[in-house]
Amino acid sequence: MIVIATGVSGCGKVRELGGGPGYLVRLVDEAEQRIESAIAEGRWTSPIRRIRMVDVGRLMLDRARDLGLEVRTETILDMSPEALQQLRAVALTELVNDPELWQEDSATILVTHACFWWKGHLIPGLDTHYLKLIFDETRRRLARPEPTAVQESLPELKLAPPIRPEGIFYVTIVDSVYKILQRLNDTEQWRDQVPTNEVIMWQEQEVFLTKMLADYERVPHYLVAHDEPAQTLFDLICFKRPRIYLGYPITHLRREGLWNLIDEARAFARSLREHFVVFDPLSVKDEEAVALGRLGTKEFDAQFSAEQRAEIAAWAGSLERAREWAASLDERTRLNLGRATVVRDLRLIDQSDMNVVFYPTGQMSFGALSEMIHAHATGKKVYIIYPFASISPFLEYAATRVWTPGPDGANPQGPEDIQTFMSRAAQEVKQELLREYGMA
Repeated sequence: MIVIATGVSGCGKVRELGGGPGYLVRLVDEAEQRIESAIAEGRWTSPIRRIRMVDVGRLMLDRARDLGLEVRTETILDMSPEALQQLRAVALTELVNDPELWQEDSATILVTHACFWWKGHLIPGLDTHYLKLIFDETRRRLARPEPTAVQESLPELKLAPPIRPEGIFYVTIVDSVYKILQRLNDTEQWRDQVPTNEVIMWQEQEVFLTKMLADYERVPHYLVAHDEPAQTLFDLICFKRPRIYLGYPITHLRREGLWNLIDEARAFARSLREHFVVFDPLSVKDEEAVALGRLGTKEFDAQFSAEQRAEIAAWAGSLERAREWAASLDERTRLNLGRATVVRDLRLIDQSDMNVVFYPTGQMSFGALSEMIHAHATGKKVYIIYPFASISPFLEYAATRVWTPGPDGANPQGPEDIQTFMSRAAQEVKQELLREYGMA
């Protein structure tokens, strides 16, 4: 299997703030331990027995040194387009001829970029010629003696069949703009090079171009947030688990000081991850980062638990610095960040098999409702957990199934009753999904 992993500089896919191992590095390390342990215990069921990572950018720098070129990380993007293309060709030629790339029991993560936003213009991060070689060879190796489906055809035109998911797919690692800026400004190459608005645009371009390449070759493309557990991408590589987008009314619960119900939703996500791939919208914290600029100390303490405040302090580095950054944003930038959040969450629904909605409030959530409608309108199953006996027909219309106390049930009398119902119903939903997918 081959996984082509894109992501803008600073998204944390290889390097963390301060130089620690990034998301993909941690994934490879965790995978080795998980696979070895499961094989030793006789419970490993995936054909993938090894995951490795090849950093294309690092390979380009290494081959430049071999050729006697004085090229450094800080200067490589200043090379002429022709020189960059030639250097990339040297690295990718070596890569496609690497026997390990084609081992049936291995997954190779090719770490690269779809594009770079550098000094006000785009620089390509991929070479479509070598991508075509990889896809053609993958199709050849996965070819079956007898076709299992009717070949799509038009007069004088035959379309290449989709590559099976076990062959190759794209993934883009995304993160909040504030955290990306932190990492960029921690390096000599990117310090003060890209303002907030350009980071928003660059991350959108990275996702858009990667998705176009995946659609062209008819292979899957996934967004995976940096703050999702490494297990998320691990499961996408090694298993064919059903994929869930977990929706919940984050903004409303924050405003009402019901941080405990956000904790309950995230505990539900952890429970589901035992059997499913789960995409959690709170894994990208753009809205939280922007909110820090508007919240006073009293509001901040009311909207976040002590554990949540510690989590924010960890990713923000300094609450004061995060608040200063949020306060410095103009209205257009805040608008663009909000729009980026909406588009990203809808994409997460598109790559999921179902939308599970944890809806512990009688107040309307524009976000959760819009997500449900989008999921329903694009053919996804929608499961809603709602703690009140009476439910709007508009909410119920978008649902495949709703878990409520029922028409004869009693409405909860307070936050504790709501939490009790949501916790119990969440486990019922999990068991129902396990039965539906034959995992019970």
